[in-house]
Amino acid sequence: MCNNLIEFGIPMKLVILIKMCLNETYSRVPVGRNLSETFPIKNDLKQESALSPLLFTFALDYANRRVQERAGWIGFRWYTSASCLC
Repeated sequence: MCNNLIEFGIPMKLVILIKMCLNETYSRVPVGRNLSETFPIKNDLKQESALSPLLFTFALDYANRRVQERAGWIGFRWYTSASCLC
């Protein structure tokens, strides 16, 4: 993912900060009336992360470009809003 961000022209300092958010994330979940022990998040982002929509947009655009390059397809159009992905 970080190489993709660099391809889009994202400054290296920002890429490093995003990478830190992806690699150093821990969470706890409710178990009954208590919280679990802290555990590392190994699948990149928590759902409520503010970075999730931004990184999803970059990943989708990257995938669209690759499909167009490799298969010669026209691609697909996508639209986002604050409340839904259409």
